[in-house]
Amino acid sequence: MEPAAADLDVQAFCRSLALQQIQMLTRLAEIAMQLAEAEGARAVEAQARAAQARAAGPKVDETSVQAARAEAQEAGLAFSRFSRSVQRSLALRSRAADQLCARDKAQAADRKAARKARRDRHRREVEDVLRDMIWDQVEDQGRIDALHAELEERVQDLYDDEVSVEDRPLGSVMAGLACGLGLAEEWQRWATGWPATPSPSRPSGSEAKMRAERTRRRDAAVAVVERAFPEIDPARIPGIRAGLAVRLQEADVIEWLDTETAFTVGRRLCRSLGIDPYLCHDRPDIADTG
Repeated sequence: MEPAAADLDVQAFCRSLALQQIQMLTRLAEIAMQLAEAEGARAVEAQARAAQARAAGPKVDETSVQAARAEAQEAGLAFSRFSRSVQRSLALRSRAADQLCARDKAQAADRKAARKARRDRHRREVEDVLRDMIWDQVEDQGRIDALHAELEERVQDLYDDEVSVEDRPLGSVMAGLACGLGLAEEWQRWATGWPATPSPSRPSGSEAKMRAERTRRRDAAVAVVERAFPEIDPARIPGIRAGLAVRLQEADVIEWLDTETAFTVGRRLCRSLGIDPYLCHDRPDIADTG
């Protein structure tokens, strides 16, 4: 038996199995119902033939009457078996549906908390990046302060809305806010690639293909961190590299590499290693596509 894939979403897999079970039980109930209907109709017809034969009076053919009765009894027994099969399938389906509903209800709080955490991360990322862009692109300190205040208000309005903003690509959200702040040109100069940068999908395919993709994403995130090295005391770099190697083995970073862009992972790694994320903002020549 092959071991489960490391990136298997157990909850999603179990849910898909439960839904498949419900669909199969529904199909079994439908087939058993069709058979029960056919046998029921055959039993009724056989009973009718037996009644007609008896109504013939003295000329009745007893053999025909007995054959009709035997067929009616056989069809009745088959109808009863198929009816019980329908009832069992429906009962099992009802039980599977109840269990699925109970599981979903129990997990609703966890899903809500996870979405809130994701929304908060999304919001912090948007606000932090745009603040850095304003600081880098605007020279007048008074205008910087005014834009930061307006940005905070716009972000508050956006993320207080019921719309699932966190499902949109970060770059698209940032570009829209920058346009509203009158900084479309500044954003375009400062963040080439962001507007077209959705979060990547999880690696898929063969084990070798997924391993190669994860290696590529890890190397890209490391490159983002290393863009800060020219501004760091050289004596600190060996220690930072050692800390980075440890971080890359931890569960949260492994999850980020599967679901976030390399630039996002790099900035988060910079924060966790005590490096100013602003030092990682020197954009590469190509768009960051995860």
